[in-house]
Amino acid sequence: MNRKIVSYISAFVVSGYVVYLDYLFIQNSVWKISSLLFPSVNRYPIHAFVRYLFYLTGAFVILIYSVYFVFYLYFKGNERVKPNPRFFPKVSIVIPAYNEAMNIERLIESIQYQDYPFECYEIIIVDDGSEDGTGEIAERYDVRVIKHEKTLGKAKSLEDGIKIARGDVVITMDADSYFVDGSSLRNIVENLFSRPFVGISTGVIRIEEIKGSLLEKFQIIEYLHSFEVGRRVQSYLDWLLVVPGAFSAFKGYFIKALPSIPKDTLAEDFELAMVVSRAGLTSSFESNAGVYTEPALSWGDLYRQRIRWYYGGLQVLAKYPDMIMNKKYGEKGVFLFIHMIILEYILPVLQVFGMVAFPSIIILQNFVGLRILDINLPIKVILFVFFLVLSLQYLPGIVMSSVAVAIERGINRAITYIPAVFLYYLIYNPFLSLAKIDGMMRFFRGVVQSW
Repeated sequence: MNRKIVSYISAFVVSGYVVYLDYLFIQNSVWKISSLLFPSVNRYPIHAFVRYLFYLTGAFVILIYSVYFVFYLYFKGNERVKPNPRFFPKVSIVIPAYNEAMNIERLIESIQYQDYPFECYEIIIVDDGSEDGTGEIAERYDVRVIKHEKTLGKAKSLEDGIKIARGDVVITMDADSYFVDGSSLRNIVENLFSRPFVGISTGVIRIEEIKGSLLEKFQIIEYLHSFEVGRRVQSYLDWLLVVPGAFSAFKGYFIKALPSIPKDTLAEDFELAMVVSRAGLTSSFESNAGVYTEPALSWGDLYRQRIRWYYGGLQVLAKYPDMIMNKKYGEKGVFLFIHMIILEYILPVLQVFGMVAFPSIIILQNFVGLRILDINLPIKVILFVFFLVLSLQYLPGIVMSSVAVAIERGINRAITYIPAVFLYYLIYNPFLSLAKIDGMMRFFRGVVQSW
């Protein structure tokens, strides 16, 4: 049997056992606590309510994250120190910028701080109709500046910058980002040439902690899940699906050969990964190359941003339906269906249904006398068990997330983040599911979504 298939089966068996143990723990704990507080309640309806609620809201979340975590520990433990670079190809760093006067100097200086030969890279700033002097500030440095008289959008700015790029490697970055350390540029370029047929290499995106708010901590945890766990695993398994436009390196011959940068979706980074796959190339992830980016500072801004992401993802899937479950694209075609459709879009619907519709149905039975489900519990018991299950069921996820934070950020940071990790599963994860459902509803209703 194929070794990779065996590894998938093994990871799912281990993760399935984690879910099973979690279920037994919740079922027994909830019943013991409920029997003490509500002595007149029978065991069966409590067990039935716990079972339905757990499998609707928590089981699959824990299962999938456990699978990722098993692979993460394996690949993290087998990573080796990278050898010195074999060569330093010419690199063009293209940065679209709109009203980034507060950030552009920090980014340019972080690039010039890199341990990459100065003569082997160029910086191209595309000032997209800024009104705050972004272009003028950039011109003080030894960089190339393209100025748009009016705002034309990020995709057009990237396109214009790539057209004049002279590098064998083209790196795209957001103007509000900056490098994590002095070796990130060298490492991402090295990764791009680490094995044959790599067309895109991407690195870690980290959230810059500005105020230390709970919302910032949620985004830090989310990005750690997405990049340092998720994309690391996807890259090693060779089915990395999405590369962030905020920090990615492209083979020059590939990106320059494109007639244009995709402009008809809100997820041009996802679409570029699809184009790479169609060209017979693959995407790769470099864990030792990273940039900081600014967090969304309000729940409203965050919600609107996530809707754009999820809406744009559906646009790309609708544009490339032939790649889904297509044997021509190997595992990527399979995981486009499993990961993007089932996990990113169908699972959130199930989770929100379990958190909203399912308990509402049980409560409604008490008022109208219907028996839709064979669960007859007083409202106060339903509410108590509901919140108790939601509080307990994510304990394996909390442990795994805390371990990942400890590995990537240190044990002290992990300890201080435990309350945020707990609330991440209880509040933030359902919040993201709501945004995904909203994005889906807008897409299927034909609502025009813009930036």
